[in-house]
Amino acid sequence: MSGAFQTRSRQRKQRSTQRGHAMLELAICAGVLVMFLSGIFQFGYTLYLYNRLVTVVGNGARYAAQRTYRAASQRDIERGNAAIRNMVVYGDPQPTPESQPILPHLDPHQVEVNWVKADDGVPSAVDLTVRNYTVDAVFRSFSFDGRPSIEFPYVGRYAPQEREP
Repeated sequence: MSGAFQTRSRQRKQRSTQRGHAMLELAICAGVLVMFLSGIFQFGYTLYLYNRLVTVVGNGARYAAQRTYRAASQRDIERGNAAIRNMVVYGDPQPTPESQPILPHLDPHQVEVNWVKADDGVPSAVDLTVRNYTVDAVFRSFSFDGRPSIEFPYVGRYAPQEREP
């Protein structure tokens, strides 16, 4: 009987020296888990906003490729480019003053519109690029300069004598 008593006594001693380990393990694991989940959230949020940015730039380029290119003066060309930039940022070529950007911190001046023209001055393609767009994720900011960029072939009507409304 003394052998069984000694075994129980040793088990009790081992349990008393192991007390608190579960709490320490939980604290370490919880810290690692929180860091891991916040990193996943930050990456996912950044990827989500970048995907939306690619979508709005693609929609703006599609709009620009089908729109009438009016080139009576340089002012008409710039007004057309402004309508394209507004389409990218607000989803509307002529937004109201109360309109909110589709993406946070996206401004029409960050959208660059470049027309690819043939030798005779007729546009053959339109290229849209976003410059200096910053995504404010939870712990860090990510900057996209020159991305996304998309080029569509121009299929709209060329009207060199018309003025932009």
